[in-house]
Amino acid sequence: MQLPPRGTVDALSRRVLMQHRSEAIQPSSWTLTEPALPLRRGVMAGLAMATTALGIHWLTALLGGGGIDALEGLVIAAFSVTFGFSCIAFWTMMAGIALRLSGRHPVTLQRGAPAAEDAPPLARTALVMPAYNEDMGDVVHCLMSTLQSLRDTGQSEAFDCFLLSDSNDPAQREREREAMARLQRRFPTGPGLYYRARDENTGRKPGNIRDFCERWGAGYEFMVVLDADSRMTGEALLTLVRRMVANPQAGIIQTVPLPVGQRTVLGRFQQLAASLHARHIANGLAFWQGNSTNYWGHNAIIRIADFKACCGLSPLPGRPPLGGDIMSHDYVEAGLMRRAGRSVYVLPEIGGSFEGMPGNFIDDLKRERRWCQGNLQHLRLLTGRGWRPVTRLNFLLGGLAYLTAPLWLLMISAGILDAVVSPDQGRWVNAAATRPDTVVPLIGLSLMVLFLPRLIGIALATREQTGHGRRWSLLRGSLLELGFGILRSPLMMVLYSGFILRILAGRPARWDTSLRGRRRIPAREAWRLGTPIAAGALTVGLTVAMGAPSLLPWLLPALAGPLLFPLFLQVTSLLAPAWLPATPAESRRLVPVNPIAVGRSPRPSAASVCPPPAEDYRPMPLQPLSIPAGRA
Repeated sequence: MQLPPRGTVDALSRRVLMQHRSEAIQPSSWTLTEPALPLRRGVMAGLAMATTALGIHWLTALLGGGGIDALEGLVIAAFSVTFGFSCIAFWTMMAGIALRLSGRHPVTLQRGAPAAEDAPPLARTALVMPAYNEDMGDVVHCLMSTLQSLRDTGQSEAFDCFLLSDSNDPAQREREREAMARLQRRFPTGPGLYYRARDENTGRKPGNIRDFCERWGAGYEFMVVLDADSRMTGEALLTLVRRMVANPQAGIIQTVPLPVGQRTVLGRFQQLAASLHARHIANGLAFWQGNSTNYWGHNAIIRIADFKACCGLSPLPGRPPLGGDIMSHDYVEAGLMRRAGRSVYVLPEIGGSFEGMPGNFIDDLKRERRWCQGNLQHLRLLTGRGWRPVTRLNFLLGGLAYLTAPLWLLMISAGILDAVVSPDQGRWVNAAATRPDTVVPLIGLSLMVLFLPRLIGIALATREQTGHGRRWSLLRGSLLELGFGILRSPLMMVLYSGFILRILAGRPARWDTSLRGRRRIPAREAWRLGTPIAAGALTVGLTVAMGAPSLLPWLLPALAGPLLFPLFLQVTSLLAPAWLPATPAESRRLVPVNPIAVGRSPRPSAASVCPPPAEDYRPMPLQPLSIPAGRA
């Protein structure tokens, strides 16, 4: 049954709709429930607030020996925000680790996987991959891997696959048609493979998905959204569909896509970090967010009728960068789904979900800048009517992921200024030297919040490895990645602060094709791009060394990353040495790969590419980002 095509569904219609859906599906081991969800949220909030309050207490005791002046008050306020954000992340990861150790599902809190004997039937599902001037060799590899794994299950007849092109180059479109024709020859008996090219890139990726839903969405119950670098196993796809069938209240179910396939130093480090910690974070989020988690834009299954009724994305009022098209559209679509009473889940236990990633720092920063702009746009939605409380919190946390950078920079700058200007090395340095009873617990608490979950994650992953050699390799690589992260964090603090200043100056990020290759950064380019930040860090270090040398040891961890920025740019783009391990999923060969190279036969004509099915056009209305007062 399809939701009424309106932005907000009144309570009576929603109750009738849910009653019909509930009658269609009987509860089973595949059903998702969220027992004691308010209690879970209360416990997590209490733990995060108590830890934050403890940190604020020790900092206030450290700085406030002679009373709190305006500058110290500003530092304490900034610390409250940044440390509070870190405490939420800490307890989220700790909850995820506890759930993993106890073997309980993060949403239902039950033990054990769903029973195969009561698995619900499959339903018609479209795999949709938006593409914009992508490298078709990589696209074919990812699609071939996914479709081969799906066909190996013997149940691919329930699926069709669409390549939804927004490419603006005729030569690129011809390459896309050729690639799809090759795929069709590889899978002549299914699943169905279709190619569509839009004339205009209206609405970017959200507009591309909306166009599919309007033209062909009526022919499918679900769609699995894939990025151009997504790979999923057939078992993961079948599990997603069955979970959706068994849970008529669900509008979106998100997997945890792990980055794989990149062989540069940066790629190996980031892939290893995600493989160690991403599922713990997702477990914790699923534990306290329950049916109100986020959608991450890909490797997720969506109920098309709900998406069409709830998730037509309106642009933000005003001009870019803080107005116009919403860059991080997925968070807002999840919020719209929840606003209409539909559930959004993250299920970390569904393995077999993977993605690619950039191979160097420059290309990775382009993606980060786009995300930064999108997350800052979300802050404009906080005061809008109709959003669920957890949705507002997700908007806020997404913005704080970037706004904490200038706050940390503000605190460090305040400490430097105080130490350099004061004739006695600064009151904060003196307080740290004379008040070990407060500075030691504060540093200990901070280190625990920042590193304890990561160290536990490394220990658990190492324990699960088979063989002494693999254990040692993973442990060595994990500790190197931890050290790399320690150096990288203050560098990202500076870069994020720069992103925010550019956005506030009215300079929007571009939404270009993602670069995922192994592009090497030459030394000349690395020094040209990295020297300004390195020179700034060197200037700060020399100033502190001359004006307040006792502060320099405290400051060196924050200066090391920016000082090494040119070297970071160059070295992390190199091919990783053989001793830097791949992820556990890659080592165990759990990542679907294309075992058969598709040779370059004579180029087929465009007519040989199967056109999309007949259209059944049903418009997808745009939703207001704030419900009028009388309907909220």
